[in-house]
Amino acid sequence: MTLIPFDSSKKLLVISFITALAVANVSGPQYIYPTYGTSLKNRFHWNGVENSMVSTATFVGVSFSGPLCAWLLETFGFRRTLAISAFTAFTGLFLLAQTYAGYLSSHYMLCSVYLACTGAAGAASYLCALDSQAHNFKSHRGMSMGLTSASLGISGLIFSQINDHFFKSQADSHEEQDTSTFDFLIFVGACIFVVTIFGSFVLGPVDKSEEISVPNDLVQQEDEVTHNLNNYHTYTQSISSFSTSSTRYEEEEDGEERPLISKNVIVSADNISMIKKMANQYQPDIRIEEEPSISGIAFFTDPVGFSLAFALLVILGLGYVYLANLGQLILSLSPADISLGQAQHVRNVHVSIFSIANCGARAVFGTLSDILQRRAGVHRLWFFWCAAIGLVISMTYLITSVSTAAELISCTIMTAIVYGIAFGCAPAIISEFGTKAFARNWGWLLCAPAIGSQLFNVIFGTFYEKESKRQGELGACYGSGCYQTTFFIGILSACLCMFILSLAIYRKELYKKQSTAIAH
Repeated sequence: MTLIPFDSSKKLLVISFITALAVANVSGPQYIYPTYGTSLKNRFHWNGVENSMVSTATFVGVSFSGPLCAWLLETFGFRRTLAISAFTAFTGLFLLAQTYAGYLSSHYMLCSVYLACTGAAGAASYLCALDSQAHNFKSHRGMSMGLTSASLGISGLIFSQINDHFFKSQADSHEEQDTSTFDFLIFVGACIFVVTIFGSFVLGPVDKSEEISVPNDLVQQEDEVTHNLNNYHTYTQSISSFSTSSTRYEEEEDGEERPLISKNVIVSADNISMIKKMANQYQPDIRIEEEPSISGIAFFTDPVGFSLAFALLVILGLGYVYLANLGQLILSLSPADISLGQAQHVRNVHVSIFSIANCGARAVFGTLSDILQRRAGVHRLWFFWCAAIGLVISMTYLITSVSTAAELISCTIMTAIVYGIAFGCAPAIISEFGTKAFARNWGWLLCAPAIGSQLFNVIFGTFYEKESKRQGELGACYGSGCYQTTFFIGILSACLCMFILSLAIYRKELYKKQSTAIAH
């Protein structure tokens, strides 16, 4: 690969890359929510359904705001979009903190709105980070987007550990106000604001060598063509000169020699025509294939686009329901007399484990999808097919074998890996439909997991509340019966997801070796 040199291009790309990772890391309020979500439930005494609505509000804000975020980015550009994101995220968390302190109404719908706005802000800043990477690292999209997605996924680890070490709960009971949660909400809002504002001055397309890289063979071909064309022009000029001078010379001769002279002139013209034909063989056949730009109905009616949307609905929907309700899952598998401090610590451990596995899966499988696509011709949709199988295994293990919080760890890891595969490979697949339409397609596609998370979370809250009433507990539920029905429905949904993915693979013939990204 020959790169057209530009001064400081590498430095700009490195700065842009690192900044995109930093912005992505603070763009995951949906992964930070589990660290304080149970504290909100205990503080405001929400029932199962109300808590389910609040717990998915952030993710719903992330997902349903996709088209709006895409419009903001396309209309206002990176700087203004990131500035709007920074102010919105801080405002949402600040209002939630004031609600926790008792200064505002604690109605669950209001808290859902605050969290949804925070999620929408995170979606906008993350979209800016992804779009920046898509423009600046076109030849390594899987790796750059996978690492950016991994940075988003690891936000839960970073903030859960900060919460566990610096914002420990000091309350002795559910009724006592815990100021550490208020402080933590303000801290998270400040971090998001500072990093996102900084990103507004850095992120965006860098018009450097990465965007105009030219393959070596094309460069050599251009040089060869230039050389041959120069020879051709010199040769034709000499022949044309010879033909013209011969004509002038013969016209001065006697008439009986004109037939021979005319023949000489015709032969010279034939030579010129022949050389022109030969020269055409050296004309540069360097065709820059126009990048596709497929979006809207055409995207969702494509087998790959439709199967991808359904896979995200099921895999990410179930995955986020598991993450958002980790607190309830842990309490249902823990002794009834567990303290708030112990519950907070166990919850933060699970959130950290989920974040590590999620981050690793995004980075590893995002890069692996690049390698396998280039070297073995394996399309990235196969990764979603494997993720659906992993989800079935994880959910089956959860409802049949898990009986303690310690046993839940292995299920947390498996679910996080599946979740990470989906988020790590999805952006690269979407970019195959065109980078110009990437932001729009990503925005619309995020509606799928929003629908899935809301659907499965309502199911979770309904059956959790039903089992809680059956046990005679107020706002608490113990045993696998609290979540068994929800995740059994999830298993059936994952099986349907595998079937739809298999149809797409068959119809697009993705079971065959793919030399390049599939043409749509």
